[in-house]
Amino acid sequence: MKPERGDLFMLMAVIVWGNTFPTAKYVLTVLPPPVYAASRYLLAAATLMIVLALRGGLQPPRRQDLPGLIGLGLVGITLMQLLWTNALDLTTASKGAILVSVSPVFALLISAFRGQRPALLAWLGVLLSFGGVFLVINNSLTEITVGGGSLAGDLLFLLVAFCWANYSVFSTPYLATLGALRTTAWSMLFGALLLSPALFFGIGDIRWEAVTPAIVACYAFTAIIAGALGYLFWYAGIARLGVSRAVIYSYLIPVFALLSAVSFLGEHVSPVQFGGAIVVIAGLILTRISPVKARD
Repeated sequence: MKPERGDLFMLMAVIVWGNTFPTAKYVLTVLPPPVYAASRYLLAAATLMIVLALRGGLQPPRRQDLPGLIGLGLVGITLMQLLWTNALDLTTASKGAILVSVSPVFALLISAFRGQRPALLAWLGVLLSFGGVFLVINNSLTEITVGGGSLAGDLLFLLVAFCWANYSVFSTPYLATLGALRTTAWSMLFGALLLSPALFFGIGDIRWEAVTPAIVACYAFTAIIAGALGYLFWYAGIARLGVSRAVIYSYLIPVFALLSAVSFLGEHVSPVQFGGAIVVIAGLILTRISPVKARD
């Protein structure tokens, strides 16, 4: 497997998103989840629109592109964030992380339905990586340790995974015509505007006296670096690698989240979790080297 620029973009995205876990957890000690989600993506969208303006591409999208970009924003920002917040309220974070990590499976199914034919090697890589993710989160070879939560929350997390898969798959024609930056900026703006009413659910509960410079720095990281640049890196990677090869990188997010938790929160990595991380990377390589053919 020869690494490409698309691989670098995907790695940057998952590293940034993995490191979002401890910083977001810190911010949520002060900001209510709806306020945090809505304000974070409004700032992320504003950041991308500024970048777009500086590069001379602020002209509105073509009329024929508007429905698709609005749809991407609705699915990838508005619905996914609302579903994720409610799902996390109803089930455990460990189970949620496992359930969301099935998004590459959904993406391959959607791609296959739309005419692509992922090779058997790609499916084996997906299953291997999913097994590695389970080991990282379950942290046991002999028992299931991710119990708790409710069936409703589990089902909502599966919907989150389905939204993420659709967001990745259906972006491809817009990436080809508009480029990664314009597609990301406009779809995020539409999604953030649709999410903005959530600001009114909890804004009066903010403890302003607890907003320290550290909270502000973590908020800025999750909004500008993770929210704006993370999505831009993700789209740029998909544009270069294709959906089937790109979405498998989402399996690395829990791995980097674990490493981040060790670094910033002092959590411990067991031999089982370390082995799971190796399995994830092996599955990623297996999927990355597999061919993807168009349907005859």
